[in-house]
Parts: sequence; structure tokens; C-alpha cells
Amino acid sequence: MTTQATTTEMPLICSRVNDADRMNILPRYAGRHFMLLEGLVYKVMGEYSEAYNGGYWIMWELSNGAFYMAPGDQSETYPMSCAGNWYEGTMSADAAGIVACLVAFNRMAWHTREDRFTDLFYALREWAAEHPESAEIFRAID
Repeated sequence: MTTQATTTEMPLICSRVNDADRMNILPRYAGRHFMLLEGLVYKVMGEYSEAYNGGYWIMWELSNGAFYMAPGDQSETYPMSCAGNWYEGTMSADAAGIVACLVAFNRMAWHTREDRFTDLFYALREWAAEHPESAEIFRAID
């Protein structure tokens, strides 16, 4: 008699990082490169959206081992463009933050050659695939 094993995929869970833990998040995920990563996320957001002018960012942790940051005013939308792939569109603050982090993780992976940034990229990409704005996110990073 043969039996087939079935696997049940667990849904990804996204949890907002509380204010008391914010200072530990970037060092936890980026190690000694945490300041470089933080600045790069803000820089990418400025490159992709002329409407971005700084401010408070919300940090999120995912159950698959990733994290991301997004501009804090979740009611805000951002016009985004990427000259490198001809993308132009508007997305929520959350989706824009995901884009900024994906691009920053990719750049950090190339710059540092550390697997942690490649792992963060693919784990966040998995979350992006489930996002309501996944089509816009993927068009922006393609």
C-alpha cells in the first residue's frame, strides 16, 4: 500500500514591529550593514518617487524570516517610476515600501555578496506575490 504525503502551505503572517523593538530590527537583518541598508531604502524610495520627502517608516516582520519597511502614512499613495524598466504607476505606501526594500536588498546583495540580502529579497518577494498590489510591485522591480 502506498500513501501520499500531503503538504499544507502555511500562509505568510506579517506583524508590525512595535516601537520598543524598532532599534533592533535593522541590525538583526542586515548585521554590520544596517546603516547602509537603511539609507539605501530611503534613497531608492526617493529615486522611484519624486513625491517622497522623508518621514516616519513602519517596520514589518514576516513569518518566513523577512522584514520590510514602508512609509508611515498608510493612507498616502506614491507616484512611482523606474527609468530602467519604463515602469510608471501609483501605489500605496505599503507597496512602495516593498518596492524600495526589494530594490535595496538586491543592491545590497550585489554590493556585499552576503547571502542574507539575497534571502531577504526572495522572502520579501514571496510576500509581494500575495500583496493586493502584486502586479504593480512586480512591474516596478522587473
